[in-house]
Amino acid sequence: MLRDIFDIKQTANGIDKIKLVQGEGTYPYVTRSDINNGINTFVCEQPGYVMNAGNCISVGLDTQTAFYQPESFYTGQNIQILRSTKLNAHNARFMLPLLKKTLSIFSWGGNGATLTRLRRSRIFLPIDDSGQPDYDFMERYMRHHEQRLIHEYIAHISVRIRDAGVLSLDGRKWSRFFISDVAEIISGRDIYDDERVAGTTPYIGSSALNNGITHFISNTNDTQEAECISVNRNGSVGYAFYHPYEALFSNDCRKLRPRINDKYIALFIARQITAQKDKYSYGYKMGTARLMRQKIMLPLDSSGLPDWQFMHDFMLSLEHHHLSLVLSHFSAKIAGHT
Repeated sequence: MLRDIFDIKQTANGIDKIKLVQGEGTYPYVTRSDINNGINTFVCEQPGYVMNAGNCISVGLDTQTAFYQPESFYTGQNIQILRSTKLNAHNARFMLPLLKKTLSIFSWGGNGATLTRLRRSRIFLPIDDSGQPDYDFMERYMRHHEQRLIHEYIAHISVRIRDAGVLSLDGRKWSRFFISDVAEIISGRDIYDDERVAGTTPYIGSSALNNGITHFISNTNDTQEAECISVNRNGSVGYAFYHPYEALFSNDCRKLRPRINDKYIALFIARQITAQKDKYSYGYKMGTARLMRQKIMLPLDSSGLPDWQFMHDFMLSLEHHHLSLVLSHFSAKIAGHT
């Protein structure tokens, strides 16, 4: 039973999101979401609440979610915490799919999710000669597969890198341009909870995380499009994201169709829009009219027009630079087997 493997307790805090102390921070705020490792946002220190220590598994019973949390974190409501002195990042990732399969038996009916039922639930694990969970095997197994995936990823990104350093913004001339001058602004359309059908198409909401993606669905409507920018008008107001893939756009955002269809220019524009986000709030939302009047700073060419080529080259150089950092990180993991 799970209670024989883990010490299972309710979260140490359980803060409703509307009661969070607002402010930029680095502490994960974990909810019952099934994406982004359960992390809804990152928060500052929350006075009066004790953080949950890391190296544990967070479980949302009613959503059947389970994630390994390496660092200390705060949580929303109805999160359970699983701990073990044997737990580490590798054997936890071995157990997570098996734990999620166990959680899948819970429902909102007679077999609803409770802490007692979680403790009594069973999980199938490899065992050692003494009949105990074979934590060493689980760790070795996951390390082996991690190394294989890292090798494949290194091979994939190595051919893409032409890192000659990031181009400098110093000495450039800049000017303000209306967003409507550089992109067509189009309203989204809501697909409500009871209408959504699970699938593989990203549905863009108003989150500051996960590139604005809040669900993956199989619905379709006339907002579906690729190679465009979303700008949050509700929720995390002002955040902008580029979507090279086909996606659907809710009415909590606006879809921007750049007048020049280029990935790197679109990424540059999205970043400049996001730079204006702090002027917006829940009382001052970014509707279509305000978005049309919003100005962003763009570099100029010799004719005093937006320097599209420089924007392309700058973002491409930034991409290559970050890929080189990722390559160095994973090469070090291969060398150190960590």
